Amino acid sequence: MDDSISWRLSEMANGMERSRILSIAASVRAMIAEGKSVAPFTVGDFSPAQFDVPSYLTDAIIESVNDGDTNYPPAAGLPELREALSDWMIHRYDLDVGSDGIIVGSGARPVLYASFRLFLEPGDGLAHGVPAWNNHYYVHLNDAIDIPLMGTPESRFLPTAESISHHIEDIRVLILNSPLNPTGTCFTRGELQRICELIVKENTARKSTGKKPIILVYDQVYSTMTAEGVEHVHPVQVCPEIFDYTITLDAISKSLTGTGLRLGWMALPPSLAAPVIALIGHMGAWPARPIQKAAAKLYSKTSMLEDFFDDLDLRIYKRMSALKNGLDNLNRYGVSYVEPEGGIYLSTHFDIFDIIGCETNEEIRVWLLEEAGVAVVPFQAFGLEQDSGWFRISIGAVSVDDIVQAMDRLAQALRNAYGS
Repeated sequence: MDDSISWRLSEMANGMERSRILSIAASVRAMIAEGKSVAPFTVGDFSPAQFDVPSYLTDAIIESVNDGDTNYPPAAGLPELREALSDWMIHRYDLDVGSDGIIVGSGARPVLYASFRLFLEPGDGLAHGVPAWNNHYYVHLNDAIDIPLMGTPESRFLPTAESISHHIEDIRVLILNSPLNPTGTCFTRGELQRICELIVKENTARKSTGKKPIILVYDQVYSTMTAEGVEHVHPVQVCPEIFDYTITLDAISKSLTGTGLRLGWMALPPSLAAPVIALIGHMGAWPARPIQKAAAKLYSKTSMLEDFFDDLDLRIYKRMSALKNGLDNLNRYGVSYVEPEGGIYLSTHFDIFDIIGCETNEEIRVWLLEEAGVAVVPFQAFGLEQDSGWFRISIGAVSVDDIVQAMDRLAQALRNAYGS
């Protein structure tokens, strides 16, 4: 950065990095615009051509605009929306925070940021899994101490109670994401229960000393998307005592495939709501009134939502099946994956360093893009810096045919590189 620019900026701004995912996605869009055959397995977005939002929602948005609902909504969200979301959280996750414990934001990011600002002082420990979406950026934005919890293929890249226990005294906020972005894996009941009980035990000990407790931020924006036979579990379902220490994040961005509609929410103990409302109000980070009114109507129709989620799971399943079938045919070249359990992501291992003659994930990423038209994101974008050959594949912007064609191109490119 030019010295005259950095001189004017804060230290936080000078150290801020742009999202690697968005940078990669921008280059892929440029290639597609040039007419090149590229499968955009990059951003965690949904192409409207592949995944439409419920028509009931869009019709209700238009109706609300036509009715003149264009003024400011309350900072916490419309009362009818908070009530509907509260009922939904009880129905789906056995989590009862009441309407006073629901705070609405323009997508999940503002309420995620608010969660960190509520509890973190400069120098506090922010613990997060690696790989995981954007947490290392939020460490910087909050001037926190980074506590990375390294996942492994054996742990399905999820943090474990054991890994958390090694840092337990230094943690102020622990963020967990399930289904996990970027790996598409989910906590089991047993895994999540062990983590929650560890937090409760630590917080009980901290009460006697006055030390501030560990807060669990549970990001479940992909919770309605699970593979057959896989159960999404909420912390309160496995450990009711964790309620007072848990902040839950959710959104329609992923569950209703409406990433551009920007409506998310935080569910937290109602006694903690006031400062969140104040912060969201100062940020101006509330969704437009028409979107809130439409979402309130939709979330009061439980059976309609469940039908939509069942259909969405089927569409995801078809794409994942095509993807896995294609990758299964490439085992001989060192290509493998972790079985997907939820969300729209597949953790894929391209152990092809020797085949294409390279040493880094970035070289593999570029080779896949240029030689096979396969655009993927290396785990470095999610905090895992080792050049281990692990990548995220996202199926939100592709059709089944796109996947089949991409796998055919990849197979041919590997055959050419391998010499067979």
